[in-house]
Amino acid sequence: IRALTFQRVKFVMGLPVLKRAIQDQAEKTKNFVSRSLVIGEVLSIADMATGVKCGIIYWLFGGAVRNLGSPGHVTKWLQPLQEQKYTGMFAMTERGHGSNVRGIQTEATFDLSAQEFVIDTPCENAEKMYIGNAMYGNYAAVFAQLIINGRSQGPHCFIVPVRDENGSLYPGVTAIDMMYKEGLHGVDNGILIFHKVRIPRENLLDKFGSVAPDGQYHSPIKNKSARFNAMLAALTPSRLAVTFQALGAMKLGLTIAIRYSHRPRLISQNCSLTSAGFY
Repeated sequence: IRALTFQRVKFVMGLPVLKRAIQDQAEKTKNFVSRSLVIGEVLSIADMATGVKCGIIYWLFGGAVRNLGSPGHVTKWLQPLQEQKYTGMFAMTERGHGSNVRGIQTEATFDLSAQEFVIDTPCENAEKMYIGNAMYGNYAAVFAQLIINGRSQGPHCFIVPVRDENGSLYPGVTAIDMMYKEGLHGVDNGILIFHKVRIPRENLLDKFGSVAPDGQYHSPIKNKSARFNAMLAALTPSRLAVTFQALGAMKLGLTIAIRYSHRPRLISQNCSLTSAGFY
């Protein structure tokens, strides 16, 4: 069922109307958010697992790139995403940190000499959990503490390679299947663990905070709490998609229930119920 769902995602996202939606996301055109929410709702009515997977790849991962990255990030990452050259995932939740994003423990330590960030899972509580598309995705938008010279600048988002084009995990990356979720057997949720995975400095989505080649941290928002709040606020449209998917499922369930309630029931001589069908 997961393989079928993945094929459905590739098919629907290849449709012109949905390819245009991704282009609108990259260009941040007027009314993009409202149109995207409607698309997510319709997909979820057709098939919830497909709707969820599309939301993860294009609206959560893609939304992180669009809302937290620079114009250069948008050009580099969203165009190939639209062309289905890779798929992504959104890695924020940790075993020990669900809603407490500020307290996440995954680390992104800047290595000045190599001009790289070292992504590491220092403890069990820092393992990324319930990550959608974890068993298929090529890249992850990973939230981690940005550490420079032993000091954390707070949570930031990084693009981290997880699998190559053949589906093989990169060295240092562990993905553990969390198996099936009730009602969403087509969605592959998993645990992600990073062991000193190195990524280029440019893979930091730096709209709200950047690191210069000399290791200096710069941000247009000086207050750390205000900067953190701005980062989360930028992701609000992507999170709204989840509520619209739930709305779509509720509409479908209500429609089925109402139609079923209108089926007349006849009582046979032995008092057993038989259905007279729809009228």
